Amino acid sequence: MRTQKGGGPVLNLAANWRHWGRPTGPRVGAVVVWSHHVGMITGRTAGGEWIVKSGNDGGAVRERPRSVAGAVFRI
Repeated sequence: MRTQKGGGPVLNLAANWRHWGRPTGPRVGAVVVWSHHVGMITGRTAGGEWIVKSGNDGGAVRERPRSVAGAVFRI
């Protein structure tokens, strides 16, 4: 996420993204933060799932529908 949004080494820890920017709800362009992972919402499926692009997702940068239940959103 740092390659997309910048920030110092403190943002190497996914949970620290909870303090970046300002709070928002799920929307395209929002950073989505789980306890051990962070990504960016890039779209929504026809079925209503959020599409999230993130690094180190199965060892690669991937973009796929993901549940955002329990996540925090920042913009």
